[in-house]
Amino acid sequence: MARSEIPPDTLLGGKIRLIKRIGRGGMGDVWVARNEATQAELAVKTLHRSERSPVHDERFRREARLSATISHRHVVRVFDLVDEPDGTLGLVMELLRGTTLEDAMKERGPFSTLQTVAVALPVLSAMHHVHQKGIVHRDVKPANVFFAVDPDGHLIPKVLDFGIAKLPAAGSALTMDGSVLGTPHYMSPEQIRGQADIDGRSDMFSFAVLLYEMLTGARVFQRDAASASLASVLEHEVDPDPRIEPRLWIAISRALAKRPYERYASCAELAAELRASVDATDDDLAQALQELRPRGDVASSSSTSASSIVVSTEHPAAAARRGQPRRTLAVATGAAVAAALFAVGVTLALTRPREPSATETSPPSVTPAIAPGAAGATTGAGASSATTGAGASSGEGASSGEGASSVAPVAPPSVESASSAPLAAPRSSAPVKRPPSDRPPPRPRQPSGVATTPGF
Repeated sequence: MARSEIPPDTLLGGKIRLIKRIGRGGMGDVWVARNEATQAELAVKTLHRSERSPVHDERFRREARLSATISHRHVVRVFDLVDEPDGTLGLVMELLRGTTLEDAMKERGPFSTLQTVAVALPVLSAMHHVHQKGIVHRDVKPANVFFAVDPDGHLIPKVLDFGIAKLPAAGSALTMDGSVLGTPHYMSPEQIRGQADIDGRSDMFSFAVLLYEMLTGARVFQRDAASASLASVLEHEVDPDPRIEPRLWIAISRALAKRPYERYASCAELAAELRASVDATDDDLAQALQELRPRGDVASSSSTSASSIVVSTEHPAAAARRGQPRRTLAVATGAAVAAALFAVGVTLALTRPREPSATETSPPSVTPAIAPGAAGATTGAGASSATTGAGASSGEGASSGEGASSVAPVAPPSVESASSAPLAAPRSSAPVKRPPSDRPPPRPRQPSGVATTPGF
């Protein structure tokens, strides 16, 4: 008989509207839904109206009752159970965004020691809380550990699916239609044997198998057939793996003991031993857990998990400058060189003696010899004219556009000026007398190859 489908836009319980199917299993579907009264987004797990038995209905109702009694940060929250007159059952839960541990391991491969312990501590805390209420999960596996991502990007591991959990003071009821409830290669030996008195140590064994898989990527008891996997759980002794640190392996191997009394007394004890086996602070473990956020591309949908949104912390101006440091360096270097050349030009223009301008008409004075005192006076005059700005206003200055080293040509004196100017005296052949100097006369030049010493 073909199973009947629940169409989108169905209203359950008079207020829960099914929006979009996001998952499908053998017995039901998972939907994104909306509470029409509060407009809150929810998740709803529904059972197919056909191909189900009273046992399926009872398991579904059991999950609702169990989850309603559990209030823990690392356990999925269940709000309500909807039972429609037409036989439709709906489990109303919180809507989680993220991925399962199973998908995370497929994507990343084996986890590091810190990442494994960071995942184990919150999950063991949730299971210890459940066990204290007398509830045994009985289906601990990677698909039932969910990496939920809050809107702020914080990752929170959560335990899912209490559909086959054992109620307090209830029988095990492990068989249904001749089959064993659970996942064969994660089940504990006492669960396989059908013992009625199983307790939280059964879940501890299953989680130890999960720890081994997180660290190595191998499912230690999985075989080609389900019966072979069950036999492996009962008979196979797990050997140490070099990828597992020795101190961590001590804790895992004890939790993998075949007899329940050989394991730790509670999941809290296992968590304490795992925490003591790593040399790390709480901040280190928190950082290792956040490294496991699901990877993904940026999506515009509001239902996309926060972990799939890539946020850049780089300032836009810095991002624009990134990739062109050479151009920036070249511009800065060129500006510095231009400033240096300008400064040198101005310095030369201010310190160079003033040359006669082409517009000056006074005749040049010609003297046969210049005394030392007169030369000093002339130099001082040149410096004075330079500091008063005469050089800057002439064709020699930096503002003339010819550069600091250019020299303006001197115009020849006019005919009228030349005729009235006194003629220069002819140069005498007699040696010019110079004032006496305190410097001693130079030594006579010695022939090449003769050493000179003081006193010779």
